[in-house]
Parts: sequence; C-alpha cells; structure tokens
Amino acid sequence: MSASAADTPSTNSAAERLTAWALRHIALIVVGVATAIGIALRLWLMARSNWMIDGDEATFGIMAEHILHGQHPIFLYNQPYMGSFQAYIGAIFFFLFGMSRVTLKLVTVPEIIAFTASVYFLARRIGSRRAAIIASILTAIPPIYVVAATARLWGPLLDAMTLGNIMLLLVIDEVYSDQPPSRPWLRFFIIGVCAGAGFWMHGQIVVYIATAGILLFLKDKRVVIQPRLLALFAGFVLGDLPVLDFARNHSYNTFDHLLGVGAKHSTQDYPAIAKFYFRENVTRVLGLKNPWAPEPRFFKAIILLLLAAALGYVVYRCRWGLLNWPRLSVRRGQPADALILFCAVMTVAFIFSTFGALALQFTTFDATGRYVIPLITAVPIIIGIGLARIDDWSRPAAVGLLGVFLAFYLLGYAKSDSQQVWQSDYWSHLPESNTALIAQLNRMGVTAVWMNHWAGTPLMFDTNEKLAAADAYDLIVGHGIDRLPVDTDRVRNAAEPAYVFTPDQYGQIGPFEQWLNQHGIRYDDATAGDYRIVRPHKKFDPALVVQFLGYHS
Repeated sequence: MSASAADTPSTNSAAERLTAWALRHIALIVVGVATAIGIALRLWLMARSNWMIDGDEATFGIMAEHILHGQHPIFLYNQPYMGSFQAYIGAIFFFLFGMSRVTLKLVTVPEIIAFTASVYFLARRIGSRRAAIIASILTAIPPIYVVAATARLWGPLLDAMTLGNIMLLLVIDEVYSDQPPSRPWLRFFIIGVCAGAGFWMHGQIVVYIATAGILLFLKDKRVVIQPRLLALFAGFVLGDLPVLDFARNHSYNTFDHLLGVGAKHSTQDYPAIAKFYFRENVTRVLGLKNPWAPEPRFFKAIILLLLAAALGYVVYRCRWGLLNWPRLSVRRGQPADALILFCAVMTVAFIFSTFGALALQFTTFDATGRYVIPLITAVPIIIGIGLARIDDWSRPAAVGLLGVFLAFYLLGYAKSDSQQVWQSDYWSHLPESNTALIAQLNRMGVTAVWMNHWAGTPLMFDTNEKLAAADAYDLIVGHGIDRLPVDTDRVRNAAEPAYVFTPDQYGQIGPFEQWLNQHGIRYDDATAGDYRIVRPHKKFDPALVVQFLGYHS
C-alpha cells in the first residue's frame, strides 16, 4: 500500500511532464503523424502495383547503380536539363539496402518529408501556426494525382520545390519584416544557393526565382544595384556548380536546353492553352479531376466551393497589397500576397512557355500536368489560411471542413486502380511483374532484346543490366533519346537478339513471323506472362522490320 502510494507522485509527475511536452510540441506531433500517414498511403499504393516502375524511373535506378560503380552523371543520361540528384540518393539507398524496386521507390520518402516541412515553415511565416498545421496535413495527404506525380522518380522536381520554398521563406522575411532582417549578406547567399541548386535539379525552379525576384524588386527597386547581389550571385554559382561543370566540358551546349536558346516557337493559341491549363492541369492538381476513377459530382462541387471560398478570402485579405502592385510597391502588403503572385507567375509561365504548346499538341494523354505541380506550394497554404479563419469562429466547423478535404482525397486513393496510377503517361501497358519474362529469356539463353523502351528499361533494372534492351522503333522512327547507348550497342552486337512484343503489339506478331518465313529465317517463340518472345536464328538490321515494331500509348 505504502509502496504504491510512494510510486504515484513519480508516475503523475512523469505523465504531467509528457502532457506538457505534447502541448508544447503539438504542431510537431500533428505534422509528424500526418506525414507518416501520407508516406504509408504512398507505400500502400506502390505495393498494390507490385512497386511498378516506368522507363524513366528505371533509368534513374540504373544511374544510381552506375554511381555505386564510380560514374558521376550530372544530368539524366543524354537529357542535359534534368539533374541526377535522385540517382545519387538512390545510390546511397542501394548501398544500404540493396538494389530493388522497393529501395528505388523509397528515394521519394525523404523528399516528401522535406517538402512537407518546408510548406509548414512557409505557411507559418505567411499565416499562423494553425494555418501551417492544416497546410502540412494537406501537403502530406494530397490528391492522388499529386501523389502519382511526386512519389516516383521523374526528376527531382519535389527537391527543387523544397529549395524554392526555402527561397520564398527568406525573401518574404526580407520583404515584409517590420525590421531589417539580420545578416542580409548571408540571407542573399542562401537564396542564391537555393536558386542555383534548383536550377540544376529542375527547370520549374524558375517559377520560384521569378516570384522571389518580383517581390524583392517591389520592395526596393534599388535591389538591382545593391552590393548584396554579389552574395546572391556567389551562392548561385556555388549551387549551380554541377551545371557549370557540365557546360564547361560540353562546349556550354547545355544552356541551349536549359534556356531554350535557338528553339523555334510557332504562333501559339494562348486562349486555348489557358483553357486547357485551368480545365485539365489545374483541376487534376486540385483533386477535382481524377484520371483513374470518376469522382462524385456533388463531392467535387463542395470541394470546388471550399477552394473558391478560401482563395476569395485570401484575395480579399490581401486586396490593399495587391492594389499597390501596379505602383511597383508592396506598401500595405502582407506575406500572403506572395501566394497570389506565385500562382499568377505559375499560370503565366505555363501559358507562354513550351509547356503550353505541348499541352495542345498532346491532348490524348497527360504530357504537361506534372509541370503544374508547384501549385501545391501555394494551394494548401491558401486552404490553411481559410480554415484557420473559420477556426476563429468554430473549431468543430474547421475540423469538419478539413475532414471533407481529406475524405475526398482518400476516396480517390480507394477508388483508383493502382496498376494505372503508376503507369507512364506515354505508354500504359506495363505488366505487374517481369519475373516470368526474365525466367523465359534465361531458359532461351537470351541476353539482348529489341523491345519498347518503356518496358525494356525496367527489364534492365530488374536484371541489373544482365539483360540489355533497346527500342528500334523509338530510335529509327521516333528519333528518340538513347539514354543508355552502351546497352543499345550490346543489343546491336548480339549474335541472336530476341524481339519482345507487348500486349499492344500482339497484332503485329503474325506479320513479323510471316516476314521471317518469307526470308527463310528460322525462329523460336514463347509466351511469358503478357509478353510474346520471338528469337530469330539469323541476325539482321532491325530497320528491315521496324514497321512491325510500332506501339501506342
């Protein structure tokens, strides 16, 4: 009895300390839990599709393995405008956990954590702690389209966006602080590093750079002659060293790609591009359009109404600052103004860039939606500010409306076919597994194949390049990028390369075999899962049969 009584004060004291700690760190706990749930949902979606990877993801994975063996690529192979940052992270993960699809997919986990954290701090500076918590929850658990575009290795877009958020945070603090921020030279240097590193990682960093530059100019037109720009320039050079090193060793041709030097631009139908941008791209990023499952119209109407109300509230709240922009001033402005400016810059950049032309050129598949993903920097914060205002009136109402958003997003997760979510937008016939194909090719003694590169590159990743694959149709007819020319040469030089046909090519197998028979070429054939394999016993130029190797998305 006495022993229990003696233990009670200590137990209560420990419980009180734990409760006090939790209350002090409630934001950290909520954001951490939301981020963990968001990661778990992403992994669940990936596992349901057997950790499917498309051709681009497989290329980054192969690059990661090459890095472990001493190579140091700066950009995605033969595409000198998308940084190889994800491949270096992948190399670290492969070193720790071994090379596999699961390990490759895990590369996106630290990206999601870093981006969610950057949104939290940006939202807290722009709005309030409550707005930051809400924004972080909606960032960690976004619409499924955003998950599909950011939780795969399509280039370090999310990493560049994280750097962009840091840059905006520093610039907003510079522009809207009542007192001059301390250490201005260091601040400008860090802004420059973020801009330079982001420029290496992904071209979408220009949206953040443009927004930051406009804000600084509106604050003080003399910024263009301030000595602090030397610190910014030095930081940019430091962050952009990979690009500068690559350019130095390639006659500076890389800037032709990065800046569009010499590109031919035809007259564009800008109203049509704007219509496509809002009707297709923006609606997908906002979750109002799910490419893989229809959403209830009533539910979508509620979400659209809530989004419009949140945006309207933020615009109304920022009205005096926005009205001063034509006067090139941020007088009477506030940090939330930056959100409106960011969305405007994103919209203008898309409509008047090459992406806008691509949007109208490729209307049968989603070729440009992922380039609008930077909007998820601003949209969750706008919603967070709106719901935080409602929270001032009624906590249950704010929590309920947040629940409406999350329920709508989670419904999209549950209804969507995971096999389709992780398919490439350019070619959507990837099988769930290459196991049967690899086993059959091994039984046939095949080490080199001609096949669609969207399926062939994942095959090479799964075998750690023990099998070489190349796409004759893409190289000869499509004049595509040969990202792995060494493997292409292995296929060209193979004594008896096989031809692998995917489901969308089944109708071409008969004519191909007829051509072989007409030319007296013996062959073996076999079925492996969704694939058909034809291995001629005589080598010939694939250009002679390229008409049988076409495919469609």
